[in-house]
Amino acid sequence: MLARVADSLYWTGRYIERSEHLARYLKVQYFTILDAPMSQNKDFVFKSILNMYGIEYDPQSEVDEQEVLFEVGLSPTNNVSILSTIAAARENARTFRYLISTELWEVINQYYLFAKEYDPDFFKTRGLYDFTVNSTKHCAIVRSYLDHTVVHDSIWMFIKLGIRLERVIQIIRILKSKLNDIEALTENGFNTPLKQYQWTTTLKVLEGFDMHRRVYRKIPKQRTTFEFLVTNPIFPRSIAYNFRKADELITKLCAQYDSEALLKFKAGKLAQYFKFLEYEEIKDDLPSFLDDSLSKVYALHDRIGQTFFT
Repeated sequence: MLARVADSLYWTGRYIERSEHLARYLKVQYFTILDAPMSQNKDFVFKSILNMYGIEYDPQSEVDEQEVLFEVGLSPTNNVSILSTIAAARENARTFRYLISTELWEVINQYYLFAKEYDPDFFKTRGLYDFTVNSTKHCAIVRSYLDHTVVHDSIWMFIKLGIRLERVIQIIRILKSKLNDIEALTENGFNTPLKQYQWTTTLKVLEGFDMHRRVYRKIPKQRTTFEFLVTNPIFPRSIAYNFRKADELITKLCAQYDSEALLKFKAGKLAQYFKFLEYEEIKDDLPSFLDDSLSKVYALHDRIGQTFFT
């Protein structure tokens, strides 16, 4: 396989997964405005959305609701918007169209056309729920067709590796965003229930609220949220789970391509680190832990590129 093709496969997986997390964060955060704890903090919610997307804004001024929604949702010129992310996934998939099933290509293309043709005016006024819910459904359909219509060889593995690593990155970024939100609420003197509500929001963004309740049988707290989303070995949206799966994929790819042992070593080391991590080890400085974890993931991404894509 050509290195550029492997690179496109990997980035298709990453962009598909990224678009889903961006859509879910937008949906959950926006509709917290309707919940009693957040009903008086509309400006705070929009700034949280901008922070998560990495879009700069003036912290001293109020933001315009419709402008924010268009920028993060359907802006064709903002490369971190949901539309731009879906377009990038489709463009990468187009380069290896001949390697995947017709069914998979069609659902990726349908996802792109759905976003591209969505009415911006409707989206900004009444369509946010419809757009974000359908975006997550399109992503689920893409992953389903990937698993059930493509041979599970290196083609499949590179796409899945992109999905796994992007999911880890987005979990970390969402946790960082929520810690920033809580810090802002603390500075502004908001009450404890309002800050506590952020952990419920975090779990809902990552579709883990119900499973957290089943495991812990109590309201989410900082400790239980971090344990569930970082170290739980059997929850598909935890860091530990996805690193284990990424390690398995890297091991298979390295064996197939007779690649350097260093990549396999680094992937295995990270998988074991999160497998045996305890909350007590990180509780005193969670922001530093998340920054360090993100750096480790990006370092692994760079090593994957050096091994397979150059």
